[in-house]
Amino acid sequence: MLRALLPALVIGLASLPALAEDSADWRFGGDAYLAGNTISASGAAVDDLFAAGRNVTATSEVRGSAHIVGQNVAVEGRVGQNLYGAGQDVDVNAAVAGNVTLMGQNLRITEPVSGNLRAMGQDIVLSAPVAGSAIIGGEEARIDAVITGDLALSVQSVDWGEAAKVAGELHVYTDDPESIAVPESVAPADKVTFHEVAAFDEVDGMPGMERPSFWQQLRGWVGGVIVVGLLGTLFAAAAPEYLAGLRARALAQPVRTGVIGFVGLSALIGSVVLLAMTGFGILLVPLSIIGAVLLGLAGYVIGTYVLGVWATGLAGRGMPDSTGERAIAAFAGAAIGALVCLVPWIGWLAVMAIFLVGAGALVARLVRLDRGLAAA
Repeated sequence: MLRALLPALVIGLASLPALAEDSADWRFGGDAYLAGNTISASGAAVDDLFAAGRNVTATSEVRGSAHIVGQNVAVEGRVGQNLYGAGQDVDVNAAVAGNVTLMGQNLRITEPVSGNLRAMGQDIVLSAPVAGSAIIGGEEARIDAVITGDLALSVQSVDWGEAAKVAGELHVYTDDPESIAVPESVAPADKVTFHEVAAFDEVDGMPGMERPSFWQQLRGWVGGVIVVGLLGTLFAAAAPEYLAGLRARALAQPVRTGVIGFVGLSALIGSVVLLAMTGFGILLVPLSIIGAVLLGLAGYVIGTYVLGVWATGLAGRGMPDSTGERAIAAFAGAAIGALVCLVPWIGWLAVMAIFLVGAGALVARLVRLDRGLAAA
């Protein structure tokens, strides 16, 4: 699930500096890249959409896939392929021709989904048909639509509407089978199977969730390199001086910067416990969790760019001073990071170091720890 949401979360992280400044709207190759406090993707249809902000509304038709992250997300325009969304409130009020993958607190799907649905949230409402299979996990769910394929359900409580029906098999994941009642009108008893909650994470064994082939995994790996490289390029083109400052700190003091990143991530994660202890502060816990994830992913984008600048410097190219050279560094770093991740045992440690250094550079800049460090 998190892997599927990676493009949306990464674009959100990469645009954090832009959120504190003016809104950004960059159109390139038929795609749209938007970031800001309150943004609206409107106008002519686009191929792929990447959007991040506090309040994001997408009214344009998206011929390809949409990747959106924000506090309040509303999809009002048709999506021709897949939709990836993350936020506190995510409303899908337009038809999606492909798969829908959502993560957040309150999720609402009110228009048909032609592919599969994957929704993870606190409160989930499905009131439109799903042509494929569905995976729904959270605390509360209301299902008032037909799911043509199979349904994997893991919730504390579910409210079945009059239109609710699962044409395929229904797999319920709960440690208390008595708490989840399935009416005959939703699915006959011989098509309902109960499992322990712990088995919900084993998606490879779920109906409709087959293990990807080698070529699918390779395509995903290459796609990840392209997305991270493209986001690094976009970041460098939109805020070259800002990124230059982050790059200078990371290259000048990598260890200290990594420690700052560790402290910053630890503070966000630790705030979850402190907020929960205050009682009313528990309402802010989801924001702390999302903030920690976003900081880590933003750090990876920044860290891979710094790695690319270092690698191209070793190759004799010097520091990048044009958009083309920055793009080369961004894609080089993304490729190196992806390759390092494949190294057994120590690969994950290297990846952790990359995103800690990147996160530390961003934290230091945001809290002004680098006043005396000039951009190089």
